[in-house]
Amino acid sequence: MAIRRSKEKSLQFDGSIENAKEKCLDALNGGGFKKIESNDSLNQIIGKFNNFFVVGKIEIILSKTDNGINIDLKSTANADNIWALFSSPNDRIMKGFTDNFK
Repeated sequence: MAIRRSKEKSLQFDGSIENAKEKCLDALNGGGFKKIESNDSLNQIIGKFNNFFVVGKIEIILSKTDNGINIDLKSTANADNIWALFSSPNDRIMKGFTDNFK
């Protein structure tokens, strides 16, 4: 059984939920995520991340606030391999998303 760890992060976005959802989907596609699932009724997006060094997923929840749109990110990754000693798998998953979120 794999040992999994999670990391959470929040972003702010000015615009509509539809714009935020579109940008999130573009960021996931650009970041190399696979099996991207979008649930419109929950404003939730899940993408799997799987390469030689990192196995995990990211969960994105969009919510409207007075200041705009909150984008809550939660990455979960396997932390029981030799590569996890050198860099955090969750940081690599988050970076794969945030570097492509434009």
